[in-house]
Amino acid sequence: MMFSHFPETAVVIHTQYFWYAMTLSTVILSFYSLYNQRSSLKSIFTFEWKFVWIGLVHAVFLYGMSRVGVTIVSQVFDGVLPQIESIYQTRTQLSPSIIAPLLFFIIAPAEEIFWRGFVQNKLMEYYGLTKGTVIGIGLYAGVHVWALNPMLLLAALVLGVHWSLLYKRYKSLIPGIVSHAVWDTAIFVILPITF
Repeated sequence: MMFSHFPETAVVIHTQYFWYAMTLSTVILSFYSLYNQRSSLKSIFTFEWKFVWIGLVHAVFLYGMSRVGVTIVSQVFDGVLPQIESIYQTRTQLSPSIIAPLLFFIIAPAEEIFWRGFVQNKLMEYYGLTKGTVIGIGLYAGVHVWALNPMLLLAALVLGVHWSLLYKRYKSLIPGIVSHAVWDTAIFVILPITF
């Protein structure tokens, strides 16, 4: 609903209260996920220091890939720049000093807990590692369809593939949480894409 252009309520939420709605919804979904996965928490939060470094390396890689990808796509296709600018419109709703900690400490970790720690985890249990991962990627990208923004959908697909494969490979949320949190904060607040 936060990404949708209809009904009117969704438009109001997106254009005025996006960060509040995003924070609240991801917190609710992550608590639901943690409760439902309570018997597996030790496993899905397996911590090794290398996971932090892996997450940082992947965040830097994804940030670079995002910059290069946007440059290439914007030169090949007309109408890309307004799509990218519309993604950044939510930045005007709150101060960057509020958005950054929300992204880094709450929204990105909560998204990983829900999408990888719960959705993908359950799908891998039911359908196997590969099929479950593919379905999870499709669902993660699919929720962004409602924005009617092909660039946002493409970004969600590429990022979803990356973070889902990280979880599939390491069976821990830590690399994905670090990568997601650092990438989100960098791309939205610290070093946003500008033209």
